[in-house]
Amino acid sequence: MDLKDRVAMVTGAAQGIGKATALILAQYGADIVATDVKENGLKQTVTEIKNFGRQAMALTMDVSKKPEVTGCVEEALQYFGKIDILVNAAGICPSSMLMDLEEEVWDHVIDVNTKGVFLCSQAAAQSMMENRYGKIINVSSIASKTGEFGNGAYCVSKAGVSMLTQVQALELAPYSINVNAVCPGFTDTELLHNALTTRESDGHVSPENYQQTLLEKVPLGRMAQPGEVGELIAFLASDKAAYITGEAILIAGGKEMH
Repeated sequence: MDLKDRVAMVTGAAQGIGKATALILAQYGADIVATDVKENGLKQTVTEIKNFGRQAMALTMDVSKKPEVTGCVEEALQYFGKIDILVNAAGICPSSMLMDLEEEVWDHVIDVNTKGVFLCSQAAAQSMMENRYGKIINVSSIASKTGEFGNGAYCVSKAGVSMLTQVQALELAPYSINVNAVCPGFTDTELLHNALTTRESDGHVSPENYQQTLLEKVPLGRMAQPGEVGELIAFLASDKAAYITGEAILIAGGKEMH
């Protein structure tokens, strides 16, 4: 896949799927605008991208805050002149039973996971519409398709991402902008391990059995690596996927068949 001369903006690029995706896009030739709320991790991502010989800039950004999103997109456009690819990978997953969930936590999950996709896409798509070219890839989750015990806010937020993807795809298609979502299953990221730690300590499942219980639901018997998700995102960001839009593509080791 050739992404030479493309500029990609990746949210959540300090770690996990976002970081892996930023690095993979750079390896395929793209210059990268890496954003996250975690400044230290972001700088490390940019250093690694530059080691591939690509241009990169780090922008600290909270995707749930419109002024920050608008400002970062404007700064990226001033530096690179365009944004061809947007990967909405920023996300949070605090685990809690719905009956115990604080309203503030619910709001924060929806703001980051769903509103963040809306705000970033809205800001970046303006340039794409003018150029009549663009690729937007939203990181949803298998949790958008099936409820997960103790993960209600996350499931709802990711279901919103999948529906946003369809509406964005319809509205932006006349401008030759493809919009798709990827729906990872259990992926070996800090986000998942933090969620596992929370669930292991909540008394519902013993710590030693919880991860194994999850993997028993995956026919391939393992977690995904962030780079495997990143490769799928890179394909969707390339012109090889020019006739794919409005899809929410599972990458979950067969878990959906369980």
